[in-house]
Amino acid sequence: MSRPRKILIIKTGFSEFLDRGISTTVSLGDVLACTALLHLYKNDHVIWVTSWAARQLLEDNPYIRLLLIYGPRAMANIRKGSFDILINLEKDIGICSFVHEVRARKRYGFYFDCRTHDIATHNRATRYLLSGQENHRDIHKSANEILYEAIEQKWNGQGFILEPKTRSRLKYHIGFNYSVGTKWPTKAWPMKKWEELERLLAPRYTISWQRGRRNLNKYLEWLDSCQVVVTSDSLGQVAAAALGKKVVSLYGPTNYRRMTGLAGIAVVNSTLECPHMPCFQTICKNERFCMEHISPENVAEICEGFLR
Repeated sequence: MSRPRKILIIKTGFSEFLDRGISTTVSLGDVLACTALLHLYKNDHVIWVTSWAARQLLEDNPYIRLLLIYGPRAMANIRKGSFDILINLEKDIGICSFVHEVRARKRYGFYFDCRTHDIATHNRATRYLLSGQENHRDIHKSANEILYEAIEQKWNGQGFILEPKTRSRLKYHIGFNYSVGTKWPTKAWPMKKWEELERLLAPRYTISWQRGRRNLNKYLEWLDSCQVVVTSDSLGQVAAAALGKKVVSLYGPTNYRRMTGLAGIAVVNSTLECPHMPCFQTICKNERFCMEHISPENVAEICEGFLR
């Protein structure tokens, strides 16, 4: 039997999976989405570097041997070691410069190119991950497919991995994950649409509106208590899928293809024929708002199909 390999994964969430920008706001959904890679390393020794804000999503993961919080102490520990595989999924220039100092036999993801003085990628597939939002119309693959190609592997439908501290019993047929983050408020489905969806479904099913917005553990407990989760493009779709829920994901200003191909997830894209979609705008500048063009009747029909 071959020895376990030493794998280093750096994913803090300061940069989003398919967004060139860097932010001080951690993208929890992106961190959790990258756990799909762990299916490849279940028999290896995985060290994962993440942010303090994202630690709760990874703390009890059975395939992470050592979880480090990004900072000087973690970087000093990494510098002392050597790895069979290093995967850096952060575009931060400091992290990209640092990985040059880490000893690794094989490298994937991002690094700092001293010749161009810019962030670079180790292979062509990874360039999708470096794409700015203006290039999203040319991306016709799911995020997981691109992620696997970035490390020279073929994606075969592997999902996300989340091990919450406790599991909740089912209480509700359908959960409404209606809230979105402050970065892209345009992801939100208008409240009148949610209310119409409730009117359509409430006579036959138990409905719960999003809970635990200020407490990640309580939020995960709420998601776990629902059989089906209706959600915009947010942490909720990734976390619910990782918990084994049926998910209805609503898309407009962001690229709906990122969640296609995953079992148990129905992706509903806006029917508006807008030439700017996906625009990734924080404020809609067009005459018609794409999220207004998602039908509650269509969403209700999908929910009912999941519950039959």
